[in-house]
Amino acid sequence: MRILLSGVLALSLSLSWLAAEEPKEVRTIAFASCLKQDLPAPALQSVVDCWPDVFVWMGDNVYADTEDMAVMRSKYDFVRSLAPVRKLWRVSTVVGTWDDHDYGANDYGKEYPMKEESQQLFLDFIGEPADSERRRQEGVYGLHDLGTEGRRVRVILLDTRYHRDPVGSDGTMLGELQWRWLERALKESPAQVNVLVSSIQVLASEHRFEKWSNFPRERARLLALLARPDIPPVVVVSGDRHMSEISRDDESCGYPLYDITSSSLNLPLGSGPEPNRYRVGELFRPSNFGTLSLDWSHQPPVVTACIRDERGAPQRAVSFRLERRTNG
Repeated sequence: MRILLSGVLALSLSLSWLAAEEPKEVRTIAFASCLKQDLPAPALQSVVDCWPDVFVWMGDNVYADTEDMAVMRSKYDFVRSLAPVRKLWRVSTVVGTWDDHDYGANDYGKEYPMKEESQQLFLDFIGEPADSERRRQEGVYGLHDLGTEGRRVRVILLDTRYHRDPVGSDGTMLGELQWRWLERALKESPAQVNVLVSSIQVLASEHRFEKWSNFPRERARLLALLARPDIPPVVVVSGDRHMSEISRDDESCGYPLYDITSSSLNLPLGSGPEPNRYRVGELFRPSNFGTLSLDWSHQPPVVTACIRDERGAPQRAVSFRLERRTNG
């Protein structure tokens, strides 16, 4: 039987885990979500054509929706067999987290009965080493430190499923152990660019679907953490929505907090307008993926966040620096 760590030991081991990537400069990070494995996905080849240094799976990386682990494994194996996915693993550092459909059931949280088994299959898919502490903790949260001295990137991967209470409870999203891990992952970051990966949207709050604002106390806790002066500024990337948009909160954190939502790779849903008081520009509904381009010739570096269509053509973009306002 697999041993699950808990308490201070798990917190320490989880935060100390780092993938063994070779140091190289990170200039392009690609990210995407919501891949329906039985539909064509030309956007995957477009991701490869961008030659990203890092690729982030943000969730719904397959649509498993099952308690049969053999079925789930076969769907992961199919995605890993796709030619552009195989090439992506050759040209990029590939990292990721899950959302509900690859977790195992639509909109589920901690009540999903096969979450321990599902965690191992997800980590197999993402290529997690067999001896990784990420395999021994409860949940798939983790971090990757990438890049070179003075040009470092920390990718922080949240798990918004394993510990999540039912919607409507105003309970926890992350669970207390993950919260303490997140605080340390941010406070102790050595990076010049910190990317916070949430499978669901952090800022948008007016739609009826899954989002952090379904758990108001958790959302307020996250924004309060990001507002602390000892916590470095972050850019949030998120998925889930089967549409894409760029959101910005100018008030909560002492710097413009961006949430770049990219969804989906090949299953666009919905039509028409949707309210979002944080949106910059217009939403984008066709199949897409996102990129973060880092210009290290400036200090702090200039980050350009871009939503790209399935051919890789830019559709929405914004540039910014991750720095706090000096006037408060």
